[in-house]
Amino acid sequence: MSAPRIPQFQSIDHLVLLRVHDAAGVLLCVIPNLPALSPALEVLHGVQDRDGAIGREEAARGLAAMQAQGIGRGDACAALLEQAAGGACRLQLRAIASPVPGLLARLSAGAGSKDDCEALVSLLNAGDIRAAEKVGGRWQPQPYVIEGILNYFKVQQLRRMEGGAWDKIPLKTANFTEDNFQKAGVRYCPGSVVRTGCYIGAGTVIMNQAFVNIGAYIAGEGVMIDGGARVASCAQIGKNVKFGAGSGIEGILEPAGRLPSIVEDHAKIGAMCEVSGIVGEGAVVASGVVMASGKRIFDEESGAYVPPLEIAVGGRTYFVPVIPPYRLAVGGSVVAEGGRYATDAVVLKPGDLRDRDTLKHFEKQGVLYQ
Repeated sequence: MSAPRIPQFQSIDHLVLLRVHDAAGVLLCVIPNLPALSPALEVLHGVQDRDGAIGREEAARGLAAMQAQGIGRGDACAALLEQAAGGACRLQLRAIASPVPGLLARLSAGAGSKDDCEALVSLLNAGDIRAAEKVGGRWQPQPYVIEGILNYFKVQQLRRMEGGAWDKIPLKTANFTEDNFQKAGVRYCPGSVVRTGCYIGAGTVIMNQAFVNIGAYIAGEGVMIDGGARVASCAQIGKNVKFGAGSGIEGILEPAGRLPSIVEDHAKIGAMCEVSGIVGEGAVVASGVVMASGKRIFDEESGAYVPPLEIAVGGRTYFVPVIPPYRLAVGGSVVAEGGRYATDAVVLKPGDLRDRDTLKHFEKQGVLYQ
């Protein structure tokens, strides 16, 4: 994975963030260029070789530089360098830069200018930053993205836009030429509404009357956002996802540290569903399922509830529902002890969707979204 340095005419202030991967390409850490992280970030970026890699020698130099600056062992950058210096892993850096210096610090403080906000939108449109990233196999919110979007809303003024709209956020394709559409590789059907500041990967189809909001990330490569579907602010959708007609995925803007809703690669969401939480890779959500925040998910196979992911923000804990990978989720209810009443729930049917016999069984029942 190539990771060129920031051009020499730019300073470290132009760095937006570093993504640190292992040799296999697994994302180990996302380090935004915020004031508290800048000294360690500069060291980490400075010791990479020409290919953006950090081996034992580079890591040892970085640790020495951090110690000279008084950066302690508790620092995330120092911890990564310790692993690399000990031979536990070889690090690969990918730098994201912007022509605007000091960008994240001002946006996170709510002090970003109009130029800052335009730079943010460019990064979002390109998919260079996103509101959540899967780090070491676990989804993590990236609060600086949401703080930047809130800053953008504050700076933008209501104005007349195409189609007679009176709004703050223009459409992503408002100034697209035919060449822009060709290069993007995305099919925008008549009546679809896609705001700027979202990433739409090549190979995505946005069907009629579908809506995609600022901050959303759609990976592409076979994604279908069907007619009338809604992808809200900062929601994340993986590769080869089929998102059913009339369905919606919950957005998040406040508080900034909350995890947005996520549909992982190869998942299928049926028609008229509501998604709040995480739908794991290859899972199928049957039509009409309401996966509301706080709704419990019951696994028929284990006879137990699936524990939610806990995200702490500002002294409050949020419980994020999770549908595990390669499971079929249907609407249902769970009878309470004593059988006097039933509680509405999302129910996981037994079986792994990677198993051919399981697939055939569900296809006969007519509950799979194709």
